[in-house]
Amino acid sequence: MVEPITTLDEFEIEYRHGLGTLMDLNQERFLYETTRDNILNFADAIGDNNPLWTNEEYARQSRFGAITAPPTFIYNFNHGSTPANIGTVSRPVHNLSLLYSGAELEFYQPIHLGDRFTVTGTPVNAVRKPSKAVGSLLFVTGESSYVNQSGELAGIIRTTICHYETPSVKTIEFDRQFRPEITGKSPDTLAFDRQRQGKRKRYWEEVSIGEEITPLEKGILTMTEISRFGILVSPQPRRIQSRREAVELEFEREAHQKRAGLENASDYGPQRVCWLGQLVTDWMGDDGTLKKLSAQIRHPNIIGDVNVLKGRVIRKYIAKSEHLVDCEIWVENQAGLITAPGQAVIALPSLHH
Repeated sequence: MVEPITTLDEFEIEYRHGLGTLMDLNQERFLYETTRDNILNFADAIGDNNPLWTNEEYARQSRFGAITAPPTFIYNFNHGSTPANIGTVSRPVHNLSLLYSGAELEFYQPIHLGDRFTVTGTPVNAVRKPSKAVGSLLFVTGESSYVNQSGELAGIIRTTICHYETPSVKTIEFDRQFRPEITGKSPDTLAFDRQRQGKRKRYWEEVSIGEEITPLEKGILTMTEISRFGILVSPQPRRIQSRREAVELEFEREAHQKRAGLENASDYGPQRVCWLGQLVTDWMGDDGTLKKLSAQIRHPNIIGDVNVLKGRVIRKYIAKSEHLVDCEIWVENQAGLITAPGQAVIALPSLHH
């Protein structure tokens, strides 16, 4: 019988043995092809009603000539978490908890209908850090690459996951107090009540450093919002055999997160990354190109929290003939606490091209 890993030290030793190993992630692909329904499901899961992904007539008149998928749609083929979750660790792991800590994404090709991807991953780093709340933390990073059917690298996700020994404290404390001016809104209504740049070109020359991105409200986080993302953007549909099993999976997630020191069930980390992707694509318009997106998941997003996404332009420059803008972006809860800071690099059209 294989002895399980029961301490963070044991896990770190075995994880480091696998650093640099190329892993075939095709067996855990969530989707096999980019279809119209898959894009609609993904857009619905993150509350992104951008007509570039949802309206065929509108999309035909865009520079793409047809429906495309949001850049973060590559999560729908694979979250890219396995190299950072367990890497090549083969022994069962007991008494350890983990939290999704963020990701860096790079995008090289738009995602078109019919696209298929080969996904490979590599564990690339492990860093130990102290923590007052739960003791020693191990941050591990894995890189996953997405190659389309034409052999083109379409995107990369570098995922970081925090591993730690299951805490004896009841909950991890952080600020969730409602400010007086905050009122919770329905995420269903907010998904359709959104102003976008759309087909109006946002030119690089017209953007100013310090310019604020129009905030994106996501409303109250509910179990429905968490489950919608979990079912439509994760491998769960491939495992669910019945309605009863689906309900059991929801409660299993809640119980697991409470054991990890959370007060209640929280969102999926990639959920907030995809929200930040929407914030940026809404702002840049149909003719902008999202080049890079990153987010650190610093605090949990618990059921009942109210989320708003914000950002501002922090840099303008030209590189390799592209007119680029760097933006500071973040997710903020009802207490004004930034739960997920990040950055984006965007290429915008120029008045001189």
